[in-house]
Amino acid sequence: MDIEKLTPEAKRELFKQLEAEQRNERLSKQKEIDTYKEMQDCMVVELLPALVAFDEKQKDIVKDTIKNLSALVTLKTDLFKVKDGGQDSHTFTDRDGNGSITIGYNAIIGFDGTETAGVQKVKEYLSTLSGDDEKRQILADLLNTFMKPDRKGNLNPTRIAELCNKKGEIDNPLFSEGIDTIVNAQFKTRTSMFVRGWKLVKAEGEADTKIHFSISA
Repeated sequence: MDIEKLTPEAKRELFKQLEAEQRNERLSKQKEIDTYKEMQDCMVVELLPALVAFDEKQKDIVKDTIKNLSALVTLKTDLFKVKDGGQDSHTFTDRDGNGSITIGYNAIIGFDGTETAGVQKVKEYLSTLSGDDEKRQILADLLNTFMKPDRKGNLNPTRIAELCNKKGEIDNPLFSEGIDTIVNAQFKTRTSMFVRGWKLVKAEGEADTKIHFSISA
């Protein structure tokens, strides 16, 4: 069709038809979107009760397991003359190898702010070393690797623990004092309880299978 050859009236009619088609396409698209949103609402509402019930059941399982095994924890500390000392987890394993259960608390380690004084002591010791001192390069690597803060300015507790092994290698009171200050600045916050472990499933004529589980509450 050569639009240029159409009369003005024919062109107006053609444009009306095109506008109507576009409007219908938009309405059809919006209808599909509305249908999708209705399906989403129905699906979420339908699935939520089972998920919430499952979450509550998991919490009850964790609480009951920890409650039931707490007597063993107390008995273990009494029998072996050891103190709990804020231990985050305890593991109990069947002697026949049928399974194992670990109960405990998830925890995060933070710093109280005094760790900066420890970092400063390490840097002070570094400044006393000459450029050709082997320990200076070791310390420089430690500062860049083990004592490098994250984007929020926090030190990595795991890396700091590894630094304790370097005190004997450096063998300097100022360095050791700095590391001890950093370590003592750490504090632990328990966040949630957990039950983890495994069960050995035996099948005749087949290899044994370990079924692992991990539940938090």
